[in-house]
Amino acid sequence: MKTHSKESAETKEQAASLTEMAEALRHNYTQALRTGLKFQEETGRWWNSALNPANCAQQWQQQFNSATRSANSFIPLAQKPISELVELAEKNARLGSDLMKKALDAAQTPVMEESQAKWKEFWTSSLDSVRFNAEAMSQIGSKAIDSWADYIRKGV
Repeated sequence: MKTHSKESAETKEQAASLTEMAEALRHNYTQALRTGLKFQEETGRWWNSALNPANCAQQWQQQFNSATRSANSFIPLAQKPISELVELAEKNARLGSDLMKKALDAAQTPVMEESQAKWKEFWTSSLDSVRFNAEAMSQIGSKAIDSWADYIRKGV
């Protein structure tokens, strides 16, 4: 009797799960269908405007001018974070070589107390490097986000 009610509960649970999946599938299909129809409408409008000889040249010129303005304002926004990332990569290369030098020095030190002190210095420098990188990446990211927010505000 208990196994039969257990099987019945499992069957109900599976049926409910299948019903939820079917509902989610129906919802996703509906959204995909609406998106497809919207895309077809936009494509039809675009082809209609593109093939209309009266408006074609003027619209293309306006779109080209708009794209040029966007690109001209976009390039400086992208250049600054990239230059900061290049600068950070150069600093990381220097820090990495310094850390390698400290590790080799610590590994080659025969006196235990000196070796421990050098390994401590190595690990301290490593952690400082990690902290520096995290702070630098955070600053670069926040500056980039602020720049993009300003760009979007000006564009809207």
